[in-house]
Amino acid sequence: MPLLEDISSDQGPVRAAEDGSGTGHERGFGRYLLSMSVLLLVMYCVPFYVVRRADFDAMANTPYSIPLNSAFQIAGENADVVLFGDSTVLHGIDPSQMSQELGVKVINLPNTGATLRVMDDLSLRRYLAGNRPPRLLVLYFAPWDMDYMHTELPIGTYEGREVLAHQGTAAEILTYVRSHPAESLEFPFQFFLANSSWKAVIKRPYGYAGAEAARTQGHLSNPLLMPLSPQCSFPAMVTDNLKFNSVEALGAKYRTAQTKILYYLAPIPDCQNASAVVDRSYSALPAAPPRELPRAIFSGSTLYLHPKPSSVPVVTEQLVEAVRPLLTEPKD
Repeated sequence: MPLLEDISSDQGPVRAAEDGSGTGHERGFGRYLLSMSVLLLVMYCVPFYVVRRADFDAMANTPYSIPLNSAFQIAGENADVVLFGDSTVLHGIDPSQMSQELGVKVINLPNTGATLRVMDDLSLRRYLAGNRPPRLLVLYFAPWDMDYMHTELPIGTYEGREVLAHQGTAAEILTYVRSHPAESLEFPFQFFLANSSWKAVIKRPYGYAGAEAARTQGHLSNPLLMPLSPQCSFPAMVTDNLKFNSVEALGAKYRTAQTKILYYLAPIPDCQNASAVVDRSYSALPAAPPRELPRAIFSGSTLYLHPKPSSVPVVTEQLVEAVRPLLTEPKD
């Protein structure tokens, strides 16, 4: 019996040690999970810090970053004619050519469909806060972008959120986050995706875009050189039920005794069903129907209406013809 008691007493500490070692493993795993959670949280927050840096636009990793941010850095220009619209004016119109032909100062405030859907007229508001009102504001859009705040077109909004995160005030950013919580939460993941190429991050190959936009006062050559198909056609989503609410609201907001408004529809390629866009009435704006030009001068996609760089002077000349009479007419 004493032997059994001795054996029993000897096993007790062994079992206690085993129990203690289990608790130690659990604590170590808990510390590991906590460390990983903190690391992931820090990585998630990094894009918000980077994009708020004052020099973020100089760190651009897309051809649009520098031109889009430049729209917020125009002070004391006091242009006579301001162009405001989607990417059709960014890629299709050369403001420096207009300035030379009209003898007045013309600038474009670079935007795309993505930035407009996120920020609406924020860049125009910022411009007018630091410059005198223009004699003429040209609202230049693709026909299906005239209601850009309510569009259902499959256009991503990352670049718009990137510019808002960089240029927006805390109140402006918070307003967007409240109305778009899901898109706001996924922003860091899209930021890392947009900067996933180490070569692009190091070499920053898109500095030319900022130089071109500065030289031309707001123009960027179309980077998509794939020609349109000879059998091109416009999808029903862009030809059916065209609305003008967003652009109408801009015209009503910015028309003053000092500033005239010109609604201008970007030219479209002569695709098979171009008549569905050209033959309808735009008198509600009022605006003339878009011009139908040879599809050979466009490249990329029928959705974006971007002319080839070699065709920009022709498209710009057409806008000059529409603007010239408005600059010679007496103010309203």
